[in-house]
Amino acid sequence: MKEIGNIRVIAVDHGYGNIKTANTVTPTGVTASKTEPIFSGNILEYEGIYYRIGEGCKEFVADKALDEDYYILTLAAVARELNVFGLREADVHLAAGLPLTWIRRQREEFRAYLLRREEVRFRFNGKEYMLHFSGCSLYPQGYPAIVSQLAVLRGSISLRTSASVP
Repeated sequence: MKEIGNIRVIAVDHGYGNIKTANTVTPTGVTASKTEPIFSGNILEYEGIYYRIGEGCKEFVADKALDEDYYILTLAAVARELNVFGLREADVHLAAGLPLTWIRRQREEFRAYLLRREEVRFRFNGKEYMLHFSGCSLYPQGYPAIVSQLAVLRGSISLRTSASVP
């Protein structure tokens, strides 16, 4: 997590096996229930539904915005990242990645999916969270791994992205 002014920039890698932030890794399994689960741990309560996070992995889908799972996983990932710093409320700018072959065709749809609500209240592991989403930058997956090395790379490099961080 990086802080710019009062905004917390939180990078979330929306993988199929795991959803990752700078300080957390969680398997992508999501199970929904209308009743509170008997066992505690990795339970996200949102809009009257209880979600058990992290048991198993989500199956491959060609569009990550087809169901609620990656939205719920994003809320859990942000909560886990904020928890590392003892925060329960934050203005958040998401920095997320999509596979290189999907970035052009799914960028705006995925951004709208992640930013569907400007303010979100939910409980995760018994703690209340209040998020205000100020924006979302989308990058090709793997981009963060090379961006700091661009000056030393030799040869022809063509990276085009319209994503920007505040």
